[in-house]
Amino acid sequence: MNFTFILSFGVAFLISLILVPIVGKATKQLGIIAHTNKRTIHHGIIPRTGGYAIYVSFILTAAFFLKTDNQINSMLIGGLIIFLTGFYDDIHDLPPKLKLLGQIAAACVVIFYGGISLKDFTIPYIPTNLSYAIAIVITILWIVGITNAINLIDGLDGLCAGISIIVLLTITMSSIRSGRFDIASLSMILAGAIGGFLIYNFHPAKIFMGDCGALFIGYMISVISLLGYGYKTSTFFTLSAPIVVLTVPMADTIIAIVRRKVNHKHFDEADRGHLHHQLMIRLNLGQTKSVLILYGVTILFSLISYMSQRHPLRALGLFLLFLFIFELFIEITDMISRKYKPVLTIINIFVKSDKLPKIKESEPYRRFIKKHTKRILAILCLCLVVGGGTSYYYYQKQAKEAPKHPEIIYKLNSDPTKLEKTIYKDITKNQNNVTLELGKYIAAYFAADYYTLSNKDKNVIGGTDFFYKSRLTAFKNYAKQEYYKNANTLIANQQNDIEVTSYTIDQADRSDFELSGLEDYKYYDVTLTLKFNRHNPIINGNGITVMITLINKDNRISVVATDTMQVIE
Repeated sequence: MNFTFILSFGVAFLISLILVPIVGKATKQLGIIAHTNKRTIHHGIIPRTGGYAIYVSFILTAAFFLKTDNQINSMLIGGLIIFLTGFYDDIHDLPPKLKLLGQIAAACVVIFYGGISLKDFTIPYIPTNLSYAIAIVITILWIVGITNAINLIDGLDGLCAGISIIVLLTITMSSIRSGRFDIASLSMILAGAIGGFLIYNFHPAKIFMGDCGALFIGYMISVISLLGYGYKTSTFFTLSAPIVVLTVPMADTIIAIVRRKVNHKHFDEADRGHLHHQLMIRLNLGQTKSVLILYGVTILFSLISYMSQRHPLRALGLFLLFLFIFELFIEITDMISRKYKPVLTIINIFVKSDKLPKIKESEPYRRFIKKHTKRILAILCLCLVVGGGTSYYYYQKQAKEAPKHPEIIYKLNSDPTKLEKTIYKDITKNQNNVTLELGKYIAAYFAADYYTLSNKDKNVIGGTDFFYKSRLTAFKNYAKQEYYKNANTLIANQQNDIEVTSYTIDQADRSDFELSGLEDYKYYDVTLTLKFNRHNPIINGNGITVMITLINKDNRISVVATDTMQVIE
């Protein structure tokens, strides 16, 4: 993990750690405390404005570590709206409709000012304008839904804060893997701010985050997930990974809505039927054990989400298995109602247990299944054969239509070194995923080829196949005046066995560099440290740190600039 991410986490953590007791003491004197009632489980006078410290810690740290643009600015403005909405609610108990209005307003800021929404969302046979309108509605529902889902799980000491940190760290890891360091930085700062608060919020809590904290955290997580955290675009399908990570709060929210509907209560009427209440009260596990169990469940779903990037089928299988187990837990604990037990009822058709719920007059169904078992199995086998045969037919058809050789986008030089061959394999694996992840390998190959002389003839300059064509002449002139100035002499004297043998990527991020007339394209800066097989007399060192600047244009990443950062003796 990049040191900058760890540093930003640490700074936000320390600021929060210092601010939380100060805010708690001040707000307790002002009387902004969590009042006890039949639904609460805490005792004593506890301030409920810890979210103020989280928000201030996040803003102060973001000012140092984040590069602002329209997206970041919109998130900060929307975050301020949602924070003020929650803060006012902590003091005066805002009506639910006004709270919802504040959430919708915050969502509209990031959508219309920041351009953060379900991009490229289209529905077959539906006009583009209508598809865009539907995408906007779904985006608002997503932001409002996740915001309230995080708020609803803020029922036990340390629960909301801990789960939020797990979710944010998962987003960070996924973002780093996919080259979205902007999202990773944002997630780490927020995780650090929450971490400092968690020290005081874990059972027995000395302070609560309140609605100002829970709503702000939920809002930020929902918007960060819309950024795609590593995907090319934030389409409808890219929400599947965030949904998996947020399974616990989302499932708890959906169950709460259904439960209140079944029991003829208003959907925003609070109760003690939430998942954490079931663990603590129904199963008598207490606060700490209940919170730790939910941490563990969230970690499992986070691992599934992380796995889905490389092994989607395995991840899907595990996700469905955990959902099945979760469904059994819901039915056993009567989370929705005593009558809601569909899976247990179906199971009892076969096991015939008096301890499980029964379908009235279920004997005819059992006789029907027993009588027609062979026919049912035959139909299932026929479906498998037809489905498998159809899939095989289309697979073979696509295989015939596909080109026998994949398109060569990036060229391997005629006499590559061992390291260059290794990097080139990584390039070919990722050449269709034109993101910063591919840019890292492009930069590494270019640098290795540029600084290696062992495979070069006279007047040959390395890395030219990966350089941006319109700047190639200027690059060659630069190389002849710099690194390749004495290369021909070394080649003539047979002293050109200099070779880059290894590299490490120190940093990779979006770049502020722009070519004139090409301002609308993405640029990346990749900093690498190269090691040579022996002392390199041209640079007078055994290694070198360089920064390679890349442009992402026309579905291809090319080098546009290179700069020496440090020579390693």
